[in-house]
Amino acid sequence: MRLYTGPTTPFGRMVEVLAIEAGLELPREVVKVTEARFLDEANPLRLIPTLVDTPHGTIHDSRVICRYLASLSSDVGFYPAAADWRFETRLALISGIMDAGVARQGERSRPEASRSEAAIAVFERRLAKGIAALDRDFQAFADAWPRMDAIAAAVLLAYVDFRVGPRWREASPALAGWFAVAGERASMAATRFPAP
Repeated sequence: MRLYTGPTTPFGRMVEVLAIEAGLELPREVVKVTEARFLDEANPLRLIPTLVDTPHGTIHDSRVICRYLASLSSDVGFYPAAADWRFETRLALISGIMDAGVARQGERSRPEASRSEAAIAVFERRLAKGIAALDRDFQAFADAWPRMDAIAAAVLLAYVDFRVGPRWREASPALAGWFAVAGERASMAATRFPAP
């Protein structure tokens, strides 16, 4: 197996954190998506992360890759044993907040003449509202590490710190306190985003 990912994608980092927690060796190749034409055959959307060379062919989408990797490891509680729709909804919320953060960064990366401050403001509102909702629900995953919602939340908050800054902590001190510990776990330290 080999993971194609990027240097600053929260979705790829989520996969890497789970792999470390699962004790799986996961070779990775950092690619620049805009130039990675070879990915088109494996992933028609040319999105990262993409997992190749599995017995099941190519697997893409971070949530699918995480479920696949979790299935390869002994059960350490990455996912609830029975259907848990609150858990699934929380994962979807975290993924949506990540989407907003990545979209915000994409808009900010445009040349100034084509950048939309209105779009950036929309993405920042989504970030703020999403983090506030996660803060209200954080007790549901506060003691759940390495459950996937806890991993995803830690990666999300690290990404927000990296791309937006730590101001979210003022409005969410309990979540910030949890992240101060979760963000320093060995798997998180091994996958830190590069210094800006």
